[in-house]
Amino acid sequence: MLLGVGSAGPTHLPPPASVRFAAFSDFDETYLAHAATSEQRSHLTALEQFLLDAGERHQLLFGWVTGSSLASVQKKMERCGARVLPHFVASSLGTELTFFRNGFPEPDQRWQEQLEASGFSKAKVERIVERLAGNRVTLFPQNNGNSTEFMENYYFRTLGDQRRDAEALDRVRDLAKEENLGLNISRCNPATGDPADCFDVDFTPPTCGKRNVVQHICSRFGVDPQHTFAFGDSGNDLEMLRAVRHGTLVGNCTPEARANFPRVSEHDYAQAILTSFRHHLGH
Repeated sequence: MLLGVGSAGPTHLPPPASVRFAAFSDFDETYLAHAATSEQRSHLTALEQFLLDAGERHQLLFGWVTGSSLASVQKKMERCGARVLPHFVASSLGTELTFFRNGFPEPDQRWQEQLEASGFSKAKVERIVERLAGNRVTLFPQNNGNSTEFMENYYFRTLGDQRRDAEALDRVRDLAKEENLGLNISRCNPATGDPADCFDVDFTPPTCGKRNVVQHICSRFGVDPQHTFAFGDSGNDLEMLRAVRHGTLVGNCTPEARANFPRVSEHDYAQAILTSFRHHLGH
């Protein structure tokens, strides 16, 4: 079973008896360094140990909010040495929300019902792509296996001119709004395997997105907004960071993100997350 706990599989965070704090972390190049040094791996191990104790000690609910699919998350955990599953994963830009009970995945049914009622359809996305092509704005599919029933991923290749790029992407935003679709646009991060000269353009239901995941989880567990954390590294994390009390960019964040958010850790990856938790929650 996907991401289930087996004899050689990952362990999982025990659920807190009650939830006082909620924390949300991007996965790729925030929680997990794709090309981790031995020191960065030791920081990840220390963060995992902190989280294993934090549910009971600090009443902390912790999850990953990521553009990657669950299958991709599993492969990256195995490849990069991560061994602890969070309480939940909002994968594929929140088009899937999965909790783990004794390590086994359980979709959030209320979230799924919202997606099904959203009116999202691949036909709407195709219509947008065709209309853009008629206006000489080309989107091409990512073909990375991350597309789901409620998410379609495209790239927009930069035109080499900031003004023309901005005009083209504004046109994408206008059409997505016209079709009542959610939209994520951010500069690609080559560290995660994306091309350097492109933007991610992801279409989802309007009820998705990292900010909406934060709001849903806080509502479901009755978390005070003052008791929320979020961590990210790129432009598509900024709405999540702005939706919480303690939003922090890791030190290895992209230039785009750094230019648009004021709080940047002096530490990278897992060390930045652990340092923030220890500062606000104690050891």
